[in-house]
Amino acid sequence: MEKNAFPFRRFIALSRRVFILLLTFIGCLSSTFAQNTTVRGTVKDANGKGLGAITVTVKGTSVGTSTNNEGKFSLMVPGPKSVLVFSSVGYTTKEITVGSQTDLTVSLAAGNNSMDEVVVIGYGTQRKKDVTGAISSVSAKQIEERQAVDVLDAMQGQAPGLQIAQESGRPGAGNSVRIRGIGTLQGGADPLYIVDGAQGVNIDGINPNDIESIEILKDAASAAIYGSRSANGVVIITTKKGKEGKPTLDVRYLTSLSQLSHKIPQANAAERRLLDLKRGNSGGLNTDSLNPSFNADNDHQDMLTRTANRQQVDISLGGASQNLNYYGSIGYLKDEGIIINSWAKVLRGRFNIDYKATPKLTYGNRIQFSYQTENRINEGNTLNQAIQRPPNFRIYFADGTLAGQIGGRRNPVAEALLRKNEYQIPDGNFYNYISYQFLPSLKLTVDANVKATYTHNLQFAPKLLSNTGNDNDGSDEQKWQTYWMTQAYLNFNKTLGGDHTLTGVLGVSADRNFTRDMEVGGTTYVTEAVTTQNSPQVYTIPTNSEQRYTSVSGFGRIGYSYKGKYLFNSNFRADASSKFGKDNRWGYFPSISAGWRFSEEPFMQWAYKYLADGKIRASWGVTGNDRIGEYDAIRTYTFGSNWYNGISGVAPNSTFGNPALSWEETKQFNIGVDLSFLRGRLTFTADYYNKITDKLLYQAPLTYETGFEEVNVNVGSIQNKGFEFIINGSPVKNNNFSWNVIYNMSFNNATIKSLYGNVPIVGGNWITREGQRLGDFFGWQALGVYQYDESNAYTENWEQLIPVMDGGVFSGYALNGKAYNGQVNKLKTQGNVLKGGDMIWANNNRDSVIDDADRVPLGNAQPKWIAGLSNQFTYKNFSLSFNVYVSWGGLLYDRGRQQLNTNATSNVTPDPEYINNSWWHPGDLTKWPVAKNNGMGNARELSSLYLEDASFIRLRNVRLSYALPKNFMSKAKMKGATVYLYGNNLLTWTNYYWYDPEVAFSKALEMGQDNGRYPRKREFGAGINLNF
Repeated sequence: MEKNAFPFRRFIALSRRVFILLLTFIGCLSSTFAQNTTVRGTVKDANGKGLGAITVTVKGTSVGTSTNNEGKFSLMVPGPKSVLVFSSVGYTTKEITVGSQTDLTVSLAAGNNSMDEVVVIGYGTQRKKDVTGAISSVSAKQIEERQAVDVLDAMQGQAPGLQIAQESGRPGAGNSVRIRGIGTLQGGADPLYIVDGAQGVNIDGINPNDIESIEILKDAASAAIYGSRSANGVVIITTKKGKEGKPTLDVRYLTSLSQLSHKIPQANAAERRLLDLKRGNSGGLNTDSLNPSFNADNDHQDMLTRTANRQQVDISLGGASQNLNYYGSIGYLKDEGIIINSWAKVLRGRFNIDYKATPKLTYGNRIQFSYQTENRINEGNTLNQAIQRPPNFRIYFADGTLAGQIGGRRNPVAEALLRKNEYQIPDGNFYNYISYQFLPSLKLTVDANVKATYTHNLQFAPKLLSNTGNDNDGSDEQKWQTYWMTQAYLNFNKTLGGDHTLTGVLGVSADRNFTRDMEVGGTTYVTEAVTTQNSPQVYTIPTNSEQRYTSVSGFGRIGYSYKGKYLFNSNFRADASSKFGKDNRWGYFPSISAGWRFSEEPFMQWAYKYLADGKIRASWGVTGNDRIGEYDAIRTYTFGSNWYNGISGVAPNSTFGNPALSWEETKQFNIGVDLSFLRGRLTFTADYYNKITDKLLYQAPLTYETGFEEVNVNVGSIQNKGFEFIINGSPVKNNNFSWNVIYNMSFNNATIKSLYGNVPIVGGNWITREGQRLGDFFGWQALGVYQYDESNAYTENWEQLIPVMDGGVFSGYALNGKAYNGQVNKLKTQGNVLKGGDMIWANNNRDSVIDDADRVPLGNAQPKWIAGLSNQFTYKNFSLSFNVYVSWGGLLYDRGRQQLNTNATSNVTPDPEYINNSWWHPGDLTKWPVAKNNGMGNARELSSLYLEDASFIRLRNVRLSYALPKNFMSKAKMKGATVYLYGNNLLTWTNYYWYDPEVAFSKALEMGQDNGRYPRKREFGAGINLNF
């Protein structure tokens, strides 16, 4: 057997031991139980109306059901001593001892105690009042109000500690998600997603209308049971089930129009002519008013963007009987982009089923599929070119044909219309489980999940888009990915003596991932009408790659509760991953947490009138991160041609394999408080956390003498420390009018605690230093613009002198208001003396040259705090809701604007502010340097000049709905109908210049850079929901 072979024997041995423990556990608990009894009943409100969707459980067990639309339920209970617990959001929880009763009528009083809500945790559920970790929830109602295209967009601003930013405004674009900051330098930083108990599910393929609830596990105590993939937090998504009673058919349709939300100021033709004068190009100016190029004044943003339409239709069918629960949906989304010829179309569906074959045996599956097609615009060749291309350059010729490149500037409209970049992405996920209820307190679940994704990308660029106008090129890339995972675990839930409740989980899992990628391309196609890969006359070298990894795990949890007042939980997980060397494959991730519901203490009786529930909780735990390359720990090789003197063969890859590579480990401490006032009408949750990630993964550069370019190593640690809270209240609630408000706020600070050898990491425009915040910009300090050539004058101590001008003629220098006759020093950069119109740079190392030694930290990209505010007002059948998202503090590097204003070619047109407020004549006092390309002189590198405040306040969503009267619905043989108007991304208050201050933070070492992305849209729409 290979030394580096994956430890399947060890996994088999571990599994055998775990299952022996499970069987022993079952045997020890197999005492005699009273004969099961079926209890039926009806749950009603204070007015005697049946209540649907009320959860009914046998206390201290995992046995439960829910009421149908008429409030009826039926449940098998262990015996007369069983206690039934009735709970639902909006009603006060009630407990009833069964006794000799077989038909119950239960009345629930109205209330809004969210502490009675049931939340999903790892491999189980808990009431919020029993939770000892930091968990935030997002409800189906909150998601529905957003009219979001995808799940993550619906979650933004809904939970404290959760930061979500769209990577691009392009239809079908992904999102960047961070929970409690960034805990890695170059490892994967997205959270782990669990959908109905399954890992590896494509969450972009989930229809937001299919979601019942979302839980975000933020601290180690909540997430550690997922071990090596939980360091960045865990998001648990639960999809909808059917409700007992008659089948329910829901039809939803919406349509919307959207436009560019913010237009960048762009120079017109007159301003372009002024620029040419300032650049000294007056000799080549076109002054013939009859010349087409003189009269052309194109607004490229208007020509490139459009009013786009979005249409979405979703149909779902659900129902349940005593033994069968089913829910199915299918939906179609057509989403046009605001840039011409960009679009995404998605067909997605789901089928959920749970079948109770016997009173103890249940089988279920979750089938999810999606088929997505897109045309992705090349953002650099369209947006940037639209901003940079001179307004007098033609887009169309007189005959209506598209122009090509002019003066090195691409035609953005031609790029959008003619360049093909089409994707086809079918995706399927098949999750099956079987559970057996050995005892009312003991259940075994075995599940298996299989995911398959195929991505096909076709690209083609015709001759018109090439630099010469004579070459075309294209490519065909195909990618297959398969993933499977299987788990087996026991759930235990037992109440002893009425006061002591024990819970536990014990299980094992294994998974495997396989990816294959193939690409072939060519140039000089015989005809541009046929772009398949049998058409090129010249082929590029095909590429092919494969990656796979495997992991195995054992996990467990034990919990204890005394009278629901003193709470304790502990998790443990052991993971082994093939991504690491044989000495570092196993990682161990424990956690412990405790809670005290002080509101249940006798000494708190005085507060019962106001305080419905109060709890203090604390936790500590360890989580891990295995998001690295599949083969970073071993040496890999590449087949290729022309490795040396034209010889083909095999050669090592540029990355040196490091067998000592180890897991990133995150240790996190959390302390929090949960308070519920006024019978649940006001709740408050706050958490303080301190998490430190050790053994950070980093790709360190190597010297050329090694024969390699880089090596992956563990280099240091990051500390994320912060405070977060959420307030949920119902200030007004009566028969006709209600007002609900949710406000959450988060403060997080990510700091580098240690780096190997205390050596800073300097990469591009950022510096990462021990003891400093992650995301520090590194560049030159811009102090202004030299008014005169003589303004570049300094003393021996590098104090700047003031030139004295007499009638515009230089007559000497002054220092502190007095004449100066001493030595005069001048600053140089790139071999040239800085002159009038050049930037004034801070000479931080106090020599005569502005160079890399003068670069300093300029500020940080991390926001100081983020917040979300949601309000809903309901009056009779009308409902109005709105959501506001705030990100405050932090800087953003406006690289798009810098490239616009400092490009080396004369055929790039800067922004109007630059043209009108740049230095032209000696004595000009301006913000911007001379309109010439002279390297550092006009700020071609990162400087404070292009760092802008990234703070913003955004009105994310407004929705006004009307539910048609029930008497009208009954006549129409319908259960309900709602019509609504909505708007997304309506208003943004910010001082940021470019399109949008909300930038994805996918790279920890390069935070806060705006490269000129596909802009966001402002959307207005209407829709209707029909229920049959």
